[in-house]
Amino acid sequence: MNAVRHEGRVVASLEDEIEDRHRRQLALARYEILDTGLEAEFDAIVKAAAAACGMPLSLINLIDRDRQWAKAMAGDGPKELPLSTSICALAIAYDDGFEIPDATQDVRIAGNPLVTGKSHLRFYAGVPLKTPEGIAIGTLCVADDKPGQLTDAQRLILRTLAQQVMTALELRVMLRQHRRSDHRSKAILESAVDYAIVSLDLTGHVTSWNIGAERILGWTEAEMCGQPAHLFFTDEDIRDGIPEQEMGQALLHGRGNDERWHRRKDGSRFYALGEMMPLKDEDGAPDGFIKILRDHTEQRLAAETQRADAEFMRGVLASSADCIKVLDLDANLTFMSEGGMRVMEVSDFNAIKGCPWPDFWAGQGNADAIAAVAAARAGGVGHFQGGADTMAGNPRWWDVQVTPILGADGKPERLLSVSRDITEQKTAETKLAASEERWRGLFTSMQEGFFLGELVRDAGGRAIDYRFLEINPAFARQSGLPADCIGKTIRTYVPDIDQGLIDNVARVVETGDPTLVDVDVPGLDRWFEVRIGKDRGERFSCLFLDISARKLSDVRRAAMTELGDRLRDLSDKAEVLQVAAQVLGPALRLAHTGYGEVDQDRETISVTQGWAAPGLSGLDGLFQFRDYGSYIEELKEGEAVVIDDVSVDPRTAADADTLAAIDIRALLNLPLMEHAQFKAVLYVAKSAPHAWTPEEISFVRNVADRTRATLARIEAEARQRTLNLELSHRMKNMLAMVQSIATQTMRGAADLDTARDVLANRLIALGKSHDLLLGGTLSQAPLTSLIERVLDIHRDRSDRFVIDGPTVMIGSKAALSLSLMLHELATNAAKYGALSNANGRVTITWRIDEDGRDAPVTIRWVEAGGPSVVAPKRTGFGTRLIGRGLAGSFDGEVALIYPATGVVCTIVAPLRGLMASETTEPIH
Repeated sequence: MNAVRHEGRVVASLEDEIEDRHRRQLALARYEILDTGLEAEFDAIVKAAAAACGMPLSLINLIDRDRQWAKAMAGDGPKELPLSTSICALAIAYDDGFEIPDATQDVRIAGNPLVTGKSHLRFYAGVPLKTPEGIAIGTLCVADDKPGQLTDAQRLILRTLAQQVMTALELRVMLRQHRRSDHRSKAILESAVDYAIVSLDLTGHVTSWNIGAERILGWTEAEMCGQPAHLFFTDEDIRDGIPEQEMGQALLHGRGNDERWHRRKDGSRFYALGEMMPLKDEDGAPDGFIKILRDHTEQRLAAETQRADAEFMRGVLASSADCIKVLDLDANLTFMSEGGMRVMEVSDFNAIKGCPWPDFWAGQGNADAIAAVAAARAGGVGHFQGGADTMAGNPRWWDVQVTPILGADGKPERLLSVSRDITEQKTAETKLAASEERWRGLFTSMQEGFFLGELVRDAGGRAIDYRFLEINPAFARQSGLPADCIGKTIRTYVPDIDQGLIDNVARVVETGDPTLVDVDVPGLDRWFEVRIGKDRGERFSCLFLDISARKLSDVRRAAMTELGDRLRDLSDKAEVLQVAAQVLGPALRLAHTGYGEVDQDRETISVTQGWAAPGLSGLDGLFQFRDYGSYIEELKEGEAVVIDDVSVDPRTAADADTLAAIDIRALLNLPLMEHAQFKAVLYVAKSAPHAWTPEEISFVRNVADRTRATLARIEAEARQRTLNLELSHRMKNMLAMVQSIATQTMRGAADLDTARDVLANRLIALGKSHDLLLGGTLSQAPLTSLIERVLDIHRDRSDRFVIDGPTVMIGSKAALSLSLMLHELATNAAKYGALSNANGRVTITWRIDEDGRDAPVTIRWVEAGGPSVVAPKRTGFGTRLIGRGLAGSFDGEVALIYPATGVVCTIVAPLRGLMASETTEPIH
């Protein structure tokens, strides 16, 4: 039973509601907040909410199993209520907030005792308090005994304060976990062999030193504990006071950047990226520092080489200026440097002079700009980084510093704002921050999977399994293992796990040397990069990085390469289908795959040579579709059928046992259509339930397309051989016919113009007749089909052409002319225009502007993405063919223009002209 959205809230089934209550109870238990005493930080939030919204009552209400309990309250309200009368129990279902202007007019709560009783509640607004997992545990709400309505600003404040409540609750959890995480933290630190993680006291002396620090710097922890951090700084940095400056920055700003050369125990130098952050005690007072370094010597040397190669470019860019502005004390713009106008793309400073400078920033940037102005106005320095668009609308990221310009009396009289474009640096910092995030979050907030394990040995002492002692949420998500797997072994979930992985773990435990391995877990259908480190005794730690996407991409890329190589020289249809199945099956770890020919009327599929995984029987034979589900109608309509689990999908649930008997629990059927008829199907199947990803479906489509292209090539080669023989005979006859037409036309013509027109019309008619001999037709055809048929030879990728317009039937008289015109346009585009490179594309659209047979139809050919276009200096035969011969065939007008972006051809013709049938004039 699925949930639906109604009036902005989620209405769930009874089962979902019970599950939500259970999840909410677990979340509340995690925060350990119910029935606790008053706390200043929560009291301050409700007071702020009441003041900001202008309400006499504000509460932080938590929704327990059968009651509503108030953690904090500003005003006079109920401390506790049963859920049957709780309005907040309704509000938690509304993601964007729940607001009732007048409770007496709202059928949902008009009869609530809070409304009808002495509380006399009329106005209510509440915002759900949501955990990071999206579980609503209560609300931050305001209420009044008079009807009312919040402004957008008040709603924003209420949502922001609700986020502050959850931030405070999360901090409580983090503080509790921090006290219990010493051992876990040590295990993580010791597994970070690529990072030097060093803790210092407030004087800069080493208090701890992980394995990564020993590996990178050379000293052991015993050698460095109690020693000053100066030992691994260079002499010049020590002379310049860099260690002290880093500690000062960490204390002042919460972080001190570290990007410089350092010294190892053996005296060699290495370049490191990292940072220093303050450590605080339980009262929030500085208690020391943690310094994280990573060896980036190779990257640094490579960057220096690049900088040497780019010296000329740096000289050119040296003239670029920061954006320097002068503001009055009200933060209005009074001056901007010339370089500033250039980088901010300001064409006329007078247009923005006097504007409030903070208004150029949005969201958090606006708040940071106001704070920076306030700091400078008070005589200090305001600094922040934020994103703001240039005046031309181009997004940029800026490092901004605002300082006071002092007057003669020593007081600020104006403000100086200097903005530096750090877009590229910010991008690099973002990437670096993502790389470093797992070390800042340590355990539960790590993005990488992590677990502590213990080896399990047999009676002979050989490691045969390992047991999970602790896992983090990221590992549970990555591996697909349940969160309650602690205490159980890996073979409980993956019985056929590679013994080599367990041997690697045993080797690390026995030698103490960490190792890095790639692990393929077929039972989970995932790949991991695993860092294994020794903990103590038989215990070890594993740090996981899910590389499944990369591995799967590599496998599919190799499979497509193999498929192309093997199909290139094949000329037998059955062999082509067999090769496609042989490549597709192992690439997706399928149970079955192959092609089957379909009898649409009998609803059967015939498989002559399907592929099956080792140990499984093939599916060769004749099968009735409806014996295996009820999805045949979708296939007939050309729709792909994707089923993740045949036992729960309504189309196959009734036949799940039949499918299981042939080892199918998940399936994907891709219909192959021919002239809108269901002719064949590419089927893939797995023997266990499987959620098909868009990448897998796309891969199957690519294999199908590549196979279809090869089959089309084989068929085209066969047709071409026959056609060549046919053309030789027909060309001789046609040349004789052309000579006869020309002779007869000139003989009976009164003048040259008449002869030209008659000859042109008769040659067009002859060409159409020739086209019919090669497979054409006199019947009407959809315009879409005509265009696709003409342009198909130029379609080298799926998005090369955009074809869009209403249904229009083209008669035989216009079809040939329009075909030749499109052919000529496409040929020119392939030589000189949008089809001559890999990036160009052509858009063909049409519209009908009125009703009736005389309604004008406008067809437009627009090229884009090709080389720059210039108008030809002379009119060639092709252009004359488009402009004169074709438009005249269906009483239309043609306009051909050559903008630099690409050729544009517009045809306007009456609908009756396009729909007219051909009447061939006899030859006299």
